Amino acid sequence: MNKHHHMLLACACMSALAGLPQAARAWGTLILIEAPPEHDTLAVGASYWATPRSPDGRHQTYALTPAIDYERHDGWFASTETGMGFNASHDASWQAGARLWPQLGRARQDQSASQTRLGPRLQKQLFANVMLGDVALAQSAVSDGSGRSQNGVQTELGLTSGIPLSGGMVGIGVSATFGNRAYRRDYAGVDACGWSDWSWTVSFDHKINQTWHADAQLQKATLINSSAADSPTPSSARPYALLISLWRDL
Repeated sequence: MNKHHHMLLACACMSALAGLPQAARAWGTLILIEAPPEHDTLAVGASYWATPRSPDGRHQTYALTPAIDYERHDGWFASTETGMGFNASHDASWQAGARLWPQLGRARQDQSASQTRLGPRLQKQLFANVMLGDVALAQSAVSDGSGRSQNGVQTELGLTSGIPLSGGMVGIGVSATFGNRAYRRDYAGVDACGWSDWSWTVSFDHKINQTWHADAQLQKATLINSSAADSPTPSSARPYALLISLWRDL
């Protein structure tokens, strides 16, 4: 592909990202990413999304959208699943880089949620993952740009382990989010920095044949509120996110 084709692919991915129903997710943005491929790759397909209408609400939004995944040999990537960014590592034992993705906010408030509407914003993130032996992947990320004033900052820590299967893998992970005052005020209703949520994730990746492959991810989170004495207690909301994608390699 020439440079003109690269730019068209990047613009197509960002346009598709802008329409995805991921704006209400205030948690669970740790990335699972492999080392850059030896040659540029492109896959297209379709994705089914189920995301919470509000981070602390009980109602879901559902959508079926086109899917695009473009990975360059030099580490740049653009995908409707992982956003647009750069992975500085060519080593399978660790990954580090930066990425961003647009979020359009939620059009209407979830009546079961306590927080006000959030407008459009651009989410920015630095990420770093490292393999612990051959058993688990330690994940970390720092994200900026969330909240009503786009000054919310959250730090995420997680641990994921995989179970190999014939033609694929199942991953199981846990993570927690520590947010600054602006982030927790707008997403957890707590006017102080601290731990905002914890979540568990089950992911699945399967190669159907030489042309087709599928992946899926289910994540369930528990928001953490604080009492007057600042002792954390779980909230009653149990939002979840589900993503299922079918891909055709080109």
